[in-house]
Order: sequence, then structure tokens, then C-alpha cells
Amino acid sequence: MKMVWQEFAMLAAAHWLALISPGPDFLLLLRNALRHGRRNGVGTSLGIACANGAYIVMALAGFSLLQRSPFWLTAMKLLAAAYLAYIGWAFMRVSRSPRSPAPTGEAGLEHVRAGFLGGFVAGFFSGGLNPKNGLFYLGLFTLMVSAGTSMEIRMLYGLWMFAAVFAWDAGLVFAISDARIAAHIERHFARAEWLAGAILLLGGLALAIAGLS
Repeated sequence: MKMVWQEFAMLAAAHWLALISPGPDFLLLLRNALRHGRRNGVGTSLGIACANGAYIVMALAGFSLLQRSPFWLTAMKLLAAAYLAYIGWAFMRVSRSPRSPAPTGEAGLEHVRAGFLGGFVAGFFSGGLNPKNGLFYLGLFTLMVSAGTSMEIRMLYGLWMFAAVFAWDAGLVFAISDARIAAHIERHFARAEWLAGAILLLGGLALAIAGLS
């Protein structure tokens, strides 16, 4: 049991360091929470967590297609590049438009549903189209988890990582959507959104070039 806790501690530390490192998911999450509100941000958080969960399940099953097939790895990189470039362009385009208040009543209910679902889809695509996520989890389980660790323990590791991703992202959403914090960054939001879009667009172009080289 002591070995299991030591293994879990190393696994959790490596996963946490990767989790808190800013990336495309981080930019998408904060932008959605600020522009579309808390519900959309929570939906984005859940979508990102589910995409990570899918890669965790594949890693537990020993799925290594991305490692073994250069074709599929390149295809994933190009898809990710296209998606990053698209959302980057979308960020830059809408950064000049004002944020409108959410509707109320029955229209407001539909707005909430669309907002949560829209956030979930965006988050799932952002996390799912990042080939680094699949390689990261596969490497994590391959290098840090002993071959003698039971599948039950491995599944608990995976469940913890899924929960950690959602808890961290949702926590960021609740923090950034706080009225005082949102009011403080309101005046800089348009510039920040445009800058985030530019970073994602350039990141998509760089990923496309790397995938084709």
C-alpha cells in the first residue's frame, strides 16, 4: 500500500504541473467564462475534462495509435492546428463586439442551455484535438505506473485525474466570473481577447508547419 501511495504522489505531482501550465484549453476557458458567463465556462470545463477522460481511458487500455502511427499523429496535429486557428480567428473577430446581457424568462432558459452545451462542445474539441494530451497520459501511465499495479488502482488514478481537471478548470471559472474580478478586468477584456486569439492563431499555424515538416 505504501508503494501505491508513493506512485500516486508522483503521478499526481506530474499531472498537477501539467494541469496548471497555461495552454489553448486555459485561454479558451477563461475567454468563454468572461464573454459568455459562468454556465458556459463550467460547460467548457466539463468538455475539457471529458476529453481528458477519453484519453485517460485509452491510455488505461494501452491504446498507442498516436505513438505507433506517424500518419494519425500528423492528421491529429493538422486537425488541432485548424481548430486552434479557427477559434483564434473567432476570438479576434468578436473581440470588437460588445458583450450583451443574458436574456431573461423562457428565452433566458434557452440561452443558459445553449451556453452550457456550446461551452461543453468547445471544451471537448479543444481538449480532444490536442494530440499532446493523448501522448501525455500514455507516457504518464507507461513511465510512472508499475506494471504490477492492478487495473482497479489504475482506474482510481484515472478517475482522480479526471476530477482534478474538472475541479481546477471549474474553480478558475468561478474565480474569474466573480463580479468584482470581472469588473476589474472589464476594461482590458477586448484587448486580452484579441491577444488570446492572436496567440491561438499563431499557435495553430506553427502546429500546422510542424505537422507538415
